[in-house]
Amino acid sequence: MQIVYALTWSRPRREAMCDQSVNTAAALGRQGASVILLMPQRPGDPALTAEDLRGYYDVEGDFDVVQRPSRWTGPRLVGSALWLRQVFRDPLLRSADMLYARAPEMQGIGHLSPIPYVFEHYRLWPDELPWLRPFFRRSLNDPNCLGLVLHSEHAAEAYRRAGIAADRVLVAHNGSEAVRLGERLDKASARRLLDLPSGRPIAVYSGRIGADKGLDQIGELARRRPEVLFLIVGDDGTDKARKAAPTGDNIRLVPWQTHKSLGPWLWAADVLLVPASRAPLERFGNCVLPIKLFTYLAAGRPILAPGAPDTREVLAHESTALLVEPDRPDEAAAALDRLLADSSLAASLSANALALAEGLSWDSRAQAIIAFLRQRQAQLHPRAEMSGYAGGGPAFSASRASSSNM
Repeated sequence: MQIVYALTWSRPRREAMCDQSVNTAAALGRQGASVILLMPQRPGDPALTAEDLRGYYDVEGDFDVVQRPSRWTGPRLVGSALWLRQVFRDPLLRSADMLYARAPEMQGIGHLSPIPYVFEHYRLWPDELPWLRPFFRRSLNDPNCLGLVLHSEHAAEAYRRAGIAADRVLVAHNGSEAVRLGERLDKASARRLLDLPSGRPIAVYSGRIGADKGLDQIGELARRRPEVLFLIVGDDGTDKARKAAPTGDNIRLVPWQTHKSLGPWLWAADVLLVPASRAPLERFGNCVLPIKLFTYLAAGRPILAPGAPDTREVLAHESTALLVEPDRPDEAAAALDRLLADSSLAASLSANALALAEGLSWDSRAQAIIAFLRQRQAQLHPRAEMSGYAGGGPAFSASRASSSNM
């Protein structure tokens, strides 16, 4: 399976979107797919290799990196669309089976791709931009659309409601691997390593610090439980992060960590926090089944999270986490008390989280994606093997190119 994965970012960044894309590419490579990451190279951007990205994101797996000079710098919507039009003309696509992309603009112009394309995302775009549903239907129901890979059933339902054919949709939750966190430490050892108090309750949030992450609810929780130390792990050193972070005598900001350096911070915690807020999902729409949740599961520590439509797809109350109603800090505080007081419950949640994480690996996700794409290829091109045509490559692109007038 020959895949060109088009990225819209040109430099490695500490963002879940970038981390998720590289992990997906690496996992597809480990499952035998041939993957090329096609990246724009804007003025001033460094030359990048696959080894650079593997090192930055701490992943293993075969993929190649190809950079193409691009002058499209923004606005973001326009710049991304123009970059994709450049991608559609790229000679790499002549020998590829499919074009893979996370760029939201693919929903509007994907039908112009000269080869079958796959759109992956996590947001509920048809609900967020209902006036664009006709354009989404045109591109995503077009014969050129091989399929949609969505990160949650919550997002998939939005596309089905918008009229996207159900057989084009795969729900593939993100993943994590405990091995990426390094050699596991017990709580006491992790605290000694990090010079954290041994006897004080500690609750940890790990992830990007922003006004759209619902961190105000962690601030409310900290004010209600001054005896607990709250660690916010993910400070990138910017004024924006500092202004968005909650403050208090029992709140400490910790710099952004690599996966391996993050492990001890998670293992040092009594409780791992997903902010119990409606804002990330309902107001901003940019935090649907956050990737940190899968890292938390792999860490095997008790989780306190909102009982929201997305988190309930993965977490089960009193089995793999304690779930509370969003924006009710008193309820969250009571749940925190329960986790700190009931060691049997905490141990059970930790063990169940680890067991769940084993089935939510990047490799198992890649296996599901490849099986889905092969099934879609067979549906679209049932005579491929008889004609010697292995996928979407040159035989398909010729017919599309003649009609797309690129």
